[in-house]
Amino acid sequence: MRRTTILAASLCAALPAGAGAIVTEHIRPDTENRIVINIQVGADRFYDAGFFGSRAFIANVEAGHVWTGHETLSHGLITFDQHPSIDFAQRQYDGHATAVGFTMVGLGPYNPGIGYYYYQFGMAPVARLVSVAIATDWVGNTGEFNISTDTLVYGYRTPMQTGTYWAWFPGVTVSGVTVDIVNSSWGFDDPAGTAQETMIIDALAYANHQTVCLAAGNGGGPQVGGPSSGYNSISVAALTSDLSTPPYGARAWFSSTGPNDFYNPVTRQTIPRVRAAVDIAAPGTDLILAAYTGTTGSNTGGEDPFPGNPGVYYFGAAGTSFASPIVAGGAALLVDAGYFTFGGGESVDGRVVKAVLMNSAAKTADWTNNTVIDHDGVLRTTQALDWYVGAGMLDLNRAYDQYLSGTTNLPGSAGGTVADIGWDFALVSADQPNVYFFNRPFSAGETFTATLDWFVNRGFDEQTNTAFDVAFSALDLQLWTVNEGTLGRLIAESAARYNNVQHLYLSIPGDAYYAMRVVWAGDVYDVPGDTPDSEWYALAWSSVPLNNVVPAPLAAGGGAIVLLVLSARRRRSAALRVHISGASR
Repeated sequence: MRRTTILAASLCAALPAGAGAIVTEHIRPDTENRIVINIQVGADRFYDAGFFGSRAFIANVEAGHVWTGHETLSHGLITFDQHPSIDFAQRQYDGHATAVGFTMVGLGPYNPGIGYYYYQFGMAPVARLVSVAIATDWVGNTGEFNISTDTLVYGYRTPMQTGTYWAWFPGVTVSGVTVDIVNSSWGFDDPAGTAQETMIIDALAYANHQTVCLAAGNGGGPQVGGPSSGYNSISVAALTSDLSTPPYGARAWFSSTGPNDFYNPVTRQTIPRVRAAVDIAAPGTDLILAAYTGTTGSNTGGEDPFPGNPGVYYFGAAGTSFASPIVAGGAALLVDAGYFTFGGGESVDGRVVKAVLMNSAAKTADWTNNTVIDHDGVLRTTQALDWYVGAGMLDLNRAYDQYLSGTTNLPGSAGGTVADIGWDFALVSADQPNVYFFNRPFSAGETFTATLDWFVNRGFDEQTNTAFDVAFSALDLQLWTVNEGTLGRLIAESAARYNNVQHLYLSIPGDAYYAMRVVWAGDVYDVPGDTPDSEWYALAWSSVPLNNVVPAPLAAGGGAIVLLVLSARRRRSAALRVHISGASR
């Protein structure tokens, strides 16, 4: 089928880990400017509430497999799957897949009397993971590999639609379980998102509604590659560890950017550089990650400097490969809370998770979606997102409030009265825009943020294992003033015609009541010509300082690890010595 490449800008030399902190002491002996990635992106907000990902199921679909011999990946929460045609003499463990898997679910080992070190701590350490391999063969130790249509389709359709096996606890497996989240960190050139690999993943997400996180690529521009150039996923850019203010406040130089091309399957025309392909950004440099240094996978034909050593770590690792699983692990924390608080359902739909994560993202210093004031005095963007970082930097502290506070999914599917923070999953039709009236007046100067996303309709033919375009609805997102219960003046609009995300970010212009309006604005294209003029969407919004919101009361949801991890953090808060780590101490 296609030769592809794993998206790691660098996996630097590995060091064997001795007792706990020894490896980090050798890597970063200085004592200033220590950054813990989990805390940097706000994951500890979920940990403090007892959410460590225990209710979430993730699939890591990569060329090779996560190595469970590593000390942080031997906890029994990882299972394996691959197409029967991949007839390797042994399971193809891979250093890249191991580092990515660790970023999502690494844990331990536990240190008696101390707890867990953060540098050995993934984003969602008790989430279940299925490691799925899709490579048919490797191109030496270059990082390139080959896949076939069969291995790719099996690799994504099995965890997303057919269902896979996972270990419930030692000796007990359950079959036919589909995952909540998919992560992949491999890529190829596909600026318009039209390659079959990209379209197949889009089609499966459309049919099964999972959250799919994909690395944007390490080309440094000018465009995001496939499969991240598709529509129904979260395309993740990498941030660099500039230790000025704030840390990880800028795009890493290698992180691929938009604008990307748009292809219309009806007119068969390609419009160059009009689509925002990046959705969000996360730390992607100076990371410490679990290592597999064996001679399989991307090290085929190489040498193993630390044969069988379960305590080896990459340091200084960089790439969108590792930014993506940070977002996927954050999504697992959100899904864990969603199952516990809302019982799953629409709350863990990929569109809702995407809207919540994007709307709660923090803006970088140079963030812009090129909003202009038109001749009618309306603040309008036809770009929606920043070309480089999408909605901004992953901020799980704010996502916690965005997801669990205020309005959490209105009854029905047609708008209504809402609090000043929240989310909704609804259906909009051509003849009936949905209006959301805020239950309090806004004050001039408040920062208002709203994110609307929906799926592009791509289908999948199981007989031929091919994907095809069906329809792409155009939805617009508006902010209006309200006078005596009715819409007054249009204030702002996001109308990016080639995106399936709209995003508003503005300062409220005056004291007034306001309302959001979601409008079905026609078809970008409709291949059969008879697709219904309606679309399901997720909407998230906020017009308050998110860290001041009092969330809904929660009970601890992560089991025994809650006390162990919290104890470790409190007792060792003065010893957070890792400069920057994928799961720092």
